[in-house]
Amino acid sequence: MYSVPAAGRASDDSHTALAAIAWTRLDASGIPLRMSFPSFLDATRVEASEDPLRFQADVGNEWNAPTFPCGGVVSAIALRAMEAALDDPNQRLRSFATMFVSTVEPGALTVDVRRLRIGKRMSQLQADVRSVGRDEPGHVTTAAFGESRPGFDFTYRAAPEVGPPDDYPGLATPPPGVAAWRSSFFDNLDVRRVRSFASFETDWQGGRAEVIRWFRYKNPPRLADGRIDPLSLVALADTMPPAIAQYHGPGFPLFHAPSVDLTLRLFADTEDEWVLSQVIGHWAGDGYASAEVALWDRQRRLLATGAQMMLFRFPDAVSAPPAARA
Repeated sequence: MYSVPAAGRASDDSHTALAAIAWTRLDASGIPLRMSFPSFLDATRVEASEDPLRFQADVGNEWNAPTFPCGGVVSAIALRAMEAALDDPNQRLRSFATMFVSTVEPGALTVDVRRLRIGKRMSQLQADVRSVGRDEPGHVTTAAFGESRPGFDFTYRAAPEVGPPDDYPGLATPPPGVAAWRSSFFDNLDVRRVRSFASFETDWQGGRAEVIRWFRYKNPPRLADGRIDPLSLVALADTMPPAIAQYHGPGFPLFHAPSVDLTLRLFADTEDEWVLSQVIGHWAGDGYASAEVALWDRQRRLLATGAQMMLFRFPDAVSAPPAARA
């Protein structure tokens, strides 16, 4: 365990977004009107078809990261379809791996599920999510589901020693005229930066490929039994590229890092809306990078761990690292 100092106090303005509502304007009586934030549960909902292994879904531009839907959201759609096809509440999601074979665009989606093996205590399924009208594979996810069973019981990996979310600032605002990465997916999150710096910030040093942030959905994906939807962790895990930028230091070039793959192992449920994310980058080279992520709730319960390979694209080739320009 190690300590991480606060990166600054959150301003009072950061408390104006409350749970699933955003105050926008006043009605004729001077009463604030409310606008709902997008719902993760709605975005990942699947509908059955006549084929028991084919499902339909629809994901909007509000979940883009930055141009196409966040891969973690699409993976959650695949997992939702597999849960429906398995139809066994005693077998919960234990792990999955997604290969991002081809682009999945916003809009109507088709999800085809394969039952690789359905067992009494553990089952394996696979799902292919693709845009309607596409024939080639899109995002292909393989998952394992299993019931509870006797075994050892401990958690060895400890969370970083950090303060509560309100101790830290939100996302940094770029100065006028400065280009910055923007994703509508992050507009749906309340983000508090424990250790995470923007390229245009100068009061920090590189050399440490690590990002620590608190996340909360502005519209909490709470299930009927009070739990936060475990599949909502999948999208929060698919946020690893900033750890690579932190190693570069101030002035790192603007880049996009599409996911090559994403794996996640899920451990525990939580009713806590806040999730602490720690991402560590292990390696970068040949235009790719590898990182791992761990997620905890405010009670420091380890919720999930995962890993990812990503590739790099630089919109401004002049500002790209020398290796990327070669």
